Amino acid sequence: MLRQRSTSKGKHFDRLVPEKVNLSDYQIHMVEDQKNESLKELDLNEQLRVENSQAKYNSLLKQKLMENKAQSSLFVYQRQPSKYKPYIFENECPSPVRKITKVPYKILDAPKLKDDFYYQLVDWSMSNQIGVGLGNSVYTWNAITNETTQLLEIEAPVCVSCIKWCDRSEIIAIGDDTGAVRIYDIVKAKILKTYENHNLRVGCLDWNGCNITSGSRDKSILFQDIRTNNDFEFSFQSHKQEVCGLQWSPNEQFLASGGNDNNVMIQSIKMPNQSMYVLKDHIAAVKALAWSPHQPNILCSGGGTTDKCLKFWNTSNGLLQNSVDTGSQICNMKWSTNTNELVTSHGYSLNQVAVWKMPKIERIATLYGHSFRVLYLSLSPDGENIVTGSGDETLRFWKLFPSKNKNSNLVNQSKLDAIRLDIR
Repeated sequence: MLRQRSTSKGKHFDRLVPEKVNLSDYQIHMVEDQKNESLKELDLNEQLRVENSQAKYNSLLKQKLMENKAQSSLFVYQRQPSKYKPYIFENECPSPVRKITKVPYKILDAPKLKDDFYYQLVDWSMSNQIGVGLGNSVYTWNAITNETTQLLEIEAPVCVSCIKWCDRSEIIAIGDDTGAVRIYDIVKAKILKTYENHNLRVGCLDWNGCNITSGSRDKSILFQDIRTNNDFEFSFQSHKQEVCGLQWSPNEQFLASGGNDNNVMIQSIKMPNQSMYVLKDHIAAVKALAWSPHQPNILCSGGGTTDKCLKFWNTSNGLLQNSVDTGSQICNMKWSTNTNELVTSHGYSLNQVAVWKMPKIERIATLYGHSFRVLYLSLSPDGENIVTGSGDETLRFWKLFPSKNKNSNLVNQSKLDAIRLDIR
């Protein structure tokens, strides 16, 4: 059961990196042969005894040092340009474009929310409801009325492993750890379809119109039309290990998938039997994927613990456009629909949420609050807020993005009304 928590300010950690000395502030250390050094010292002491003058001694010391400069090793400590951008661990924005609140505006308790990288258990619907998989049950929390409802309970010991709302109807797809996918209508309060075509757990789901796409630990991706009685329409068999992430392009023509084999695959709905591109630059599992709503041919992918990199791909030619090391495991990401910005959630070892400004890929905000990996992330239908979930068994709500326009709610409602499903 989801329970609301009173919000309290999280702790913010400002990490200070000491500046190196400026170009004008340098130190020169003379490293010479030990014998010469001792002889020089004797000579200088003798001069001091004869002259009995500190000023003359200092002048002679400087002269002696400079004479032997060519034979000495010089270590000059000065500011050098770094070839890497420093990580911004503090919450301050280096070049703020607007004020971003650093604490969540709402916290909900979510008991039994799993701390599992391969699960996707939180999603925000177009009708403003948060779906959450807790153990063997699925709950919804209404962001308008604050009401919590249990949609269904699967017989134990089966556990819910992923959920995904359809953006064209009040329907939610639910995958479990046995490989089954259930299609649940919340208006009719019943299961419309149950697919049992995977052999192992279903870890990711995404909708393409009335078609649900599922990725599994059995390495397969199945494409199913819920309006027909077919088990599935076709399958993609490209990955060599578990499928961790799925994301359809904005025009619904291309499917990006990430796997535990460290690869990103681009499939075309017109050519289901072969991959358009196999992108192999990551060195860890890829779960986080996001297509740009502003440039439909740009895909961003995020690597796991040993990779930590955001990579931007041009899917028109399959080339890598840019790569940024974020400093920690990338668990999830969403591209803002209102601004050209990207939000990422992270696991080992920083457990943070980061906001990136495009096209420079500049980190403009870093948010802390979760004490475990921030595995789950979803965007509100108006594009202004996000919800994050973690193994610390909390959901946290953050206000990140500005409003797009006054008609955004009308646009969202028109999407809901655009289709009437005929399930048979």
